[in-house]
Amino acid sequence: MSDNTQTYTLFFELLQVAIGKRSSLSHTPSPEEWEQLYTTAKEQTLAGIAFAALERLPHSQLPPPRRIRQWAVKADRIRELNSQASRQTAAVWRYFKDNGFHCLILKGQGNAANYPEHLCALRSPGDIDVWAWPQGSHHVRMVIEFCQSRKKGEFMYYHNMDFPILKDIPVEVHYRPTWLYNPLHNHRLQQWLSDYKHSGQLVEFEGYAIPTAQFNAVFQLLHLYKHIFEEGIGMRQLLDYYMVLQQSSSSMLDTALIKSFGLERFASAVMYVLQQVFCNDASPDATSWMPYQPDERAGRQLLSEIMLSGNFGQSDKRYNWAEVTNGSLRYRGLPYAMARLRHNLHFLASYPSEVIFEPPFRIYNKLWLTLRLWRYE
Repeated sequence: MSDNTQTYTLFFELLQVAIGKRSSLSHTPSPEEWEQLYTTAKEQTLAGIAFAALERLPHSQLPPPRRIRQWAVKADRIRELNSQASRQTAAVWRYFKDNGFHCLILKGQGNAANYPEHLCALRSPGDIDVWAWPQGSHHVRMVIEFCQSRKKGEFMYYHNMDFPILKDIPVEVHYRPTWLYNPLHNHRLQQWLSDYKHSGQLVEFEGYAIPTAQFNAVFQLLHLYKHIFEEGIGMRQLLDYYMVLQQSSSSMLDTALIKSFGLERFASAVMYVLQQVFCNDASPDATSWMPYQPDERAGRQLLSEIMLSGNFGQSDKRYNWAEVTNGSLRYRGLPYAMARLRHNLHFLASYPSEVIFEPPFRIYNKLWLTLRLWRYE
């Protein structure tokens, strides 16, 4: 991160202006610096949020008019995409409800519920993730069989499967919202998820149902954790999580639960990133909402990975995450597996449990798919 420290510092300040944590930048960027800021915002899928800062900056600190106009066009496009994504998310949710499933929208458009009004429509939309389950037993089997009966041969994994019923937005159907490689931690996690889905706790938003902020405080931390062992995570997901934690006091995050999942150090690393990126240290309540004390060492490593990899690793030039597409099936070959192994070894000292159990889990997942073990779940 060292070569771009100045740009990243300005980028963090720009985000702080957007969310109302400061009123101006520490210095006026040059035209060249504005180009770097715009590129960084796009890489982190935060161009719309960063544009909101331009509407709040002093006139003397604004970028050149040409850049403002181009940025405004992109922001307008993000607003249009958000409107479209909200309508389609509601349609997908109703589709599963009409076919007899209980369902919640995970992450994605549901996160807009946590954003202030001036940022809601400027959050870049992504995939639609639906957590669906039927009444009775064999929840996993029934969801998979329902999806396969409508769209056969789509990519399946331990926790979800592709369900391409929309032309413009990918849809993923979850029979498990997430998982952990460590079998003991995963057993505890799946029990917690099962308890939650039977609790009936949900929030109505934009024509569909989403989980409560208390659930998301744990679930979205798990989502971040999982993605550092996949292609990587982007700053948009960190901002989503920051907004979740702003919805309540620090007691919202169940620290005993986090400990049972082996997430304490990662939670402290995330707190460091949130503090560095979204908090103006001059504010007296800069860290009062944090459920964990920031861990600087783990946090610096996490922040460096986020800025290097961009949104879900799309800007990461260190590894080959390319996928080979053949019809409706996606194959990830040996080069991908080796790239992932090299990537994960960076985290061995910080999160040994997940790194060590990742290869055995991949073998189990292969057997689970090949032998169709999901038929018994």
